[in-house]
Formats: sequence, C-alpha cells, structure tokens
Amino acid sequence: MENVPIYVKVDKYRELVEVLKTINAKLANVDKTIEKINALKAQEDTQLQQWNENLSDIKSRLEKINQSFYEG
Repeated sequence: MENVPIYVKVDKYRELVEVLKTINAKLANVDKTIEKINALKAQEDTQLQQWNENLSDIKSRLEKINQSFYEG
C-alpha cells in the first residue's frame, strides 16, 4: 500500500483532535479509578488477614481453656 496523502477538512480535524483529547482524559480517569480500587483491595486484604490471625488466636486460646476446664 502506497503512502498517499490524506486530505481532511480542517473542521473535521479539529473535531477529531477534541474527541481524542476527551478519550485520553477518560482513559486517565479510568487509570486513576483502577489505582484507587487496587489500593482499597490491598487494604481490604490486609484487614482480612488481620481478622484471620485474630480468629486463629481466639480459637487457640479457647481450645486451651477448654482443655484445662475439662482436665481439671
């Protein structure tokens, strides 16, 4: 395919440039939103891990209490 010049009306070119600017701005907003979601997910994962550790600790302590209660 040969490189052939493409002629576009100036008003259509300007319109296209504005559309591309809008698309780029929206993509930037999507990137920011995804970053926020990833940060929230990381916080959520950390919190869930802490809760699981606390639950395991409580279960362990309760098991020790049950053992000493039933042994004594």
